Amino acid sequence: MDQPIQPRIMDRQARRAILLLAGSVMLMETGYGIVMPIFAKRLGELGAGVETLGYMAIAFAIGQLLMAPILGSLADRVGRRPVSLTALAGVALANLGFLLVNSSSGYVLIRMAQGAVTAGLLPASISFVADAVPDTQRARWVGLLMGSYGAGFIFGPALGGFLYDQGGFAAPFTVSAILAAVGLLATLILVPETRMQISPDKEPAPAIDRKLPDPRTWFNVDFRILPLLVLDFLEVSIFAFVEPQLAVYAYQGLHYTSSQFGLIVSLYGLSFVAGQFGLGRLSDRFGRRPLIVLGFIFKIIFYLGLTLANEFWLLVLAGVFGGVGGALISPALSAAYLDLTRETNRSRVMGLKESAAAMGGILGPIGVVIASQWMPPLDIFRVAAGFTLVGVLLAFFALGCSRKNGAVCSGRPVRIGCYQRAAAD
Repeated sequence: MDQPIQPRIMDRQARRAILLLAGSVMLMETGYGIVMPIFAKRLGELGAGVETLGYMAIAFAIGQLLMAPILGSLADRVGRRPVSLTALAGVALANLGFLLVNSSSGYVLIRMAQGAVTAGLLPASISFVADAVPDTQRARWVGLLMGSYGAGFIFGPALGGFLYDQGGFAAPFTVSAILAAVGLLATLILVPETRMQISPDKEPAPAIDRKLPDPRTWFNVDFRILPLLVLDFLEVSIFAFVEPQLAVYAYQGLHYTSSQFGLIVSLYGLSFVAGQFGLGRLSDRFGRRPLIVLGFIFKIIFYLGLTLANEFWLLVLAGVFGGVGGALISPALSAAYLDLTRETNRSRVMGLKESAAAMGGILGPIGVVIASQWMPPLDIFRVAAGFTLVGVLLAFFALGCSRKNGAVCSGRPVRIGCYQRAAAD
């Protein structure tokens, strides 16, 4: 039986385990990306259309919203590995399910189940990293893990289109299921458990104490993680608010070709992924708050750039700013949650983070549907920039002190956003 990796000791075993987990996640996300462009074609064959695609997106987000805190709490109780393995198995089974159903309602139900069963993967994976690496390297390795999510999703759609052209709708779902199964086997055989059996009474008091809420409720959230939850919600919901309008504006307003718009989206995605691989470690050195603030500023440049970019290359440049902004925010924000939590409730808190993001994924598209009825595209982009400015101000004023060069802010009272072990001094 595998022995848990000792926390805060970054040795060869820990590095190998994280790289293997990142590879498994990349395989799963590649599978996700493979089937995404196929849904529209398959639903068209079943007589459904855009409305059903919208229902599928909402169903997936609802599954994540409801189950992420619960599965995160489960990962704290029974271990990171079981929750991760269940998620990978769920992806494989869901893709086989898509092959068997012949109705649009069946696709919606399977998509919701897929969202629910995979909701624990990100909380468990990030907690795995926190268990295995020193506190001063958290953002670096979280960035690697998050980058693997993005990399798989970028390369998957192109592969999915090729598989569909060569083998029909069954080929992408089959390959996606196989990739998830390979990731499942790799995790099962090669990735050890990292959750330590720690008595809460013996663990030093962290910045979030035992008043952490039951993960099944949103109505009693500890105020010290609330700014982080709001920042997660803002980032996801604002992008989800802009994304549908951006596609329509590019084609109908700017008269771009599919290749031009695809290049913008691809460079945004590549900047986001490469940035997390290369820039994730910066918040370990300079602090969480500066990187989060800078990331939101880059996002403002992106959204305002959409209103000013009359030339194609300017819009491409704006997309790069947006991708880099997301890459600065994601590892630093995830590491900030970990800095605030004890080892016995990491996944539980990360589950709340996942739910906040899922809620943003639901409300953002609903918001743009309403706003687009009376607001032109450029105003929608300006509104997005305005709400992103709220994120800048919240991060700057609410996150308080920050980590710099390994130092941890100390003393009481603990300000919102101070980091790990601060309350123990």
